[in-house]
Amino acid sequence: MKNQTQTNTGGKYAPEFIPLSQRGPDPVFGLSRSSYYNLEKAGAIRLVRVRKPGNMQGRVLIDCNSVRRYLAKLANEQDNRQKASSGSGVEA
Repeated sequence: MKNQTQTNTGGKYAPEFIPLSQRGPDPVFGLSRSSYYNLEKAGAIRLVRVRKPGNMQGRVLIDCNSVRRYLAKLANEQDNRQKASSGSGVEA
């Protein structure tokens, strides 16, 4: 049985949540563990903590949709900056 947190390179399956990598960048978005914590602290993305009541340790899951929204927002802002910096004002 396929692990639901693995990515499918065929594009048929986009995970809703992926586990936060213990080491190195995650295999889906390529961001580091500290980047995820910083983005969560800034309110840019959502992390979900899964643990049994009373336990100190558990798993941290990345909400992939929140990361996709964040990346789309960044791409849109960069596109807008590029359009504004071209400054020609003439449409092709």
